[in-house]
Amino acid sequence: MVKDSGRTVTELLEKVAADRWIFASTQRAHAKILMRQKPPLYRSAISRHYYAMYHAMRACVFLSNPGDDHEDHNKLPLHIPPDFDQQSVNWQAKLKDARLARNRADYEPYPKANTAWQAVALTIQSDAEDLLRVSRLYLRKKGCSL
Repeated sequence: MVKDSGRTVTELLEKVAADRWIFASTQRAHAKILMRQKPPLYRSAISRHYYAMYHAMRACVFLSNPGDDHEDHNKLPLHIPPDFDQQSVNWQAKLKDARLARNRADYEPYPKANTAWQAVALTIQSDAEDLLRVSRLYLRKKGCSL
């Protein structure tokens, strides 16, 4: 791949991580559209916000652990890079909570009322915004062009 691309292995790893973060940003954009619907589509937005968080962290974990993807949803939070900003936020817990909320929103029929999902959707939206901001800074410090 290095020979074909003209890039170093480090540059290729940075490119993959940046592309994953961009994919996370796309998921966040989709979630925002769902939240602006009349009425808001909270269940679907929860799912997209979770995936924004998942892919943003997956980008960071991939860059920190080259060659090992750690893509399992329940395992990814266990591999948050040691130098990732966790001073004020427990991202491992935030990712776990978002994954569990996404599972409930995608698979459970109750609660039926759309409004019952509003608080969860707003919390995960805020967490996703924070994680995408922090992960982008992390990836930039590691050499990614974002």
